[in-house]
Amino acid sequence: MRFFIILIFLVSPIFSVQAIPLPELHQCNKTLTYQLYFSGLKVGTLSRHVHWRGNKAKVYAYGNADVLVTSSKYKNQTEMEWSDAQQSFITHSFNQSVTGLLSRKATGTFSANGQQATIIKDGETTQYNDPDFPLLDGDTLGAQLRLLLIQGKTKFDFKMQSTSKISHYFFEVLGSEKIATRYGEVETLKVRQTEVDDRQIDMWFAPSLDYQLVKAKYKRNILKLEAELVSMKKECPPTLSAKAKSTPPK
Repeated sequence: MRFFIILIFLVSPIFSVQAIPLPELHQCNKTLTYQLYFSGLKVGTLSRHVHWRGNKAKVYAYGNADVLVTSSKYKNQTEMEWSDAQQSFITHSFNQSVTGLLSRKATGTFSANGQQATIIKDGETTQYNDPDFPLLDGDTLGAQLRLLLIQGKTKFDFKMQSTSKISHYFFEVLGSEKIATRYGEVETLKVRQTEVDDRQIDMWFAPSLDYQLVKAKYKRNILKLEAELVSMKKECPPTLSAKAKSTPPK
């Protein structure tokens, strides 16, 4: 159903600060779990697991939600890497399965520069192309957005490849805001989707919590969806852990 389509985008950013383009560095593996809400009511969870090998990563997402007597399950696996040529994370492939109201099975494969995509959805094949932008799936878009926040950017846009179309997204940092979380009251960067008039997407990223997404809200007409970070685990290779201990906090 559309619930997971929206939340997969909202809850995408799960990468370590070390995801800055230094391919010689190992990356930390992470697991993040979010509580999902529909009009203020708990309806399910979404968990994400990221596994790094050099500058490449595999991301596994699992979700479930019960909304308006409809039960849905979501599974997705994405493969991505950092591209020096594009100066961006790019998607290599994804494999997605959704059961429920909008059930589907879809796979996506991307060209080496990320600008061409082949999507097979429920047996039907479609080709996509963009001459200017890499086409990013939801996980890769989230990684790139978070990296730009770490680099201090305040405005950015991306082309997102879904299972049925390409969407152009624009974002802006509205400023800092202190919010209550499971980890106490933290200072966050509030990011909003811009250049749209039929919906509102707000996201809060906490620099003190590894710049992770800690809260997200989506509003469209009477539809109100929210996601809240409830747990986060991180495992770093010994070499990276030792470097972190020897580096003074910034």
